[in-house]
Amino acid sequence: MTKSLITRRTLIQATAALGLAPGIITSARANSEPLRFGFQNTSWGSIGMVAEAEDMFKKNGVNVTVFRFDSGKAVRDAMIADRIDIGVLGTTPLIVGVAKGDVAPVAMAMYAGRTNAIVVGKNSGIKTIADLKGKKIGTQLGSATDQVFTTKILPKFGLSKADVTLVNTKFENHVAALAGGSVDAFAGVEPFPSVAVTEGLGLSIIDYAGFDMVPVWLGINESVLNKRRDGVLDFLRGWVATIEIFKKTPDRAAAIVQENFTKMGFTVSKAAIGTMLGKLDANPAYVPGLDAYLREESQLLITNKQIPAMPDWTALLANPLVQQIRRG
Repeated sequence: MTKSLITRRTLIQATAALGLAPGIITSARANSEPLRFGFQNTSWGSIGMVAEAEDMFKKNGVNVTVFRFDSGKAVRDAMIADRIDIGVLGTTPLIVGVAKGDVAPVAMAMYAGRTNAIVVGKNSGIKTIADLKGKKIGTQLGSATDQVFTTKILPKFGLSKADVTLVNTKFENHVAALAGGSVDAFAGVEPFPSVAVTEGLGLSIIDYAGFDMVPVWLGINESVLNKRRDGVLDFLRGWVATIEIFKKTPDRAAAIVQENFTKMGFTVSKAAIGTMLGKLDANPAYVPGLDAYLREESQLLITNKQIPAMPDWTALLANPLVQQIRRG
């Protein structure tokens, strides 16, 4: 309870600071020690890719050093180890980070249910989730994508984790694992489902939209917000401005994201990138129902003994920073 009260007080103080000096950028702040920002090399990291390419944080008065990871779980681990300050996280890594570290939500990245999909081998004969019984499934254990697959999708079709063999596989290796026959299917996140389909290796049999809204969070270490709230507010201004690029000039965003995946060694067509970005709802604000959603997800983790107790989500979500920035 003490931690949650501190979180709420800190966020209110930060909001007050924003109201005192909206839009003022000083050279001292711009040249201060960089904030360390991490995101994953998937569609969930696309806002970070565009922000880095367009120098959006520096344009808003804060220096940022970017780190890339293979998943939100890896981002969370880096935050707990104090190797990064701010990161893009799925719900499961966020909850564990709140329960076991200094992590707190500070804004949203997107709502991404359509960016997750179950992809099966093209000639596997698998038509539905029920057909996965006895099969090997590539999944990045500990990720939000894995959590939704095992706790919501499998049970909907009468299966449990015991009915399949889960093969711990990084998202970026899912396509290769499917092509090499080491898995029969994978629970993946874009662009990798689209890569498997467009290269003729797999079929997407279902996405996550009907099972989960899949919120993707911007998390922060609370100590950073305490010590560097001006820099954090400038970071959030850059974050909100980057999301506006997605909404107002989607072709510009798509070109940057495509270039990022090309550099990673993945051939993803412009059309596929456009389709991928069309599947995500880039939105920095909290939507109604997140408190209840987080309580439900947290209870699953408590039941599975992955976290010790329910975080105080009401206090942790009492965060008007993005709304204040937009009004400012």
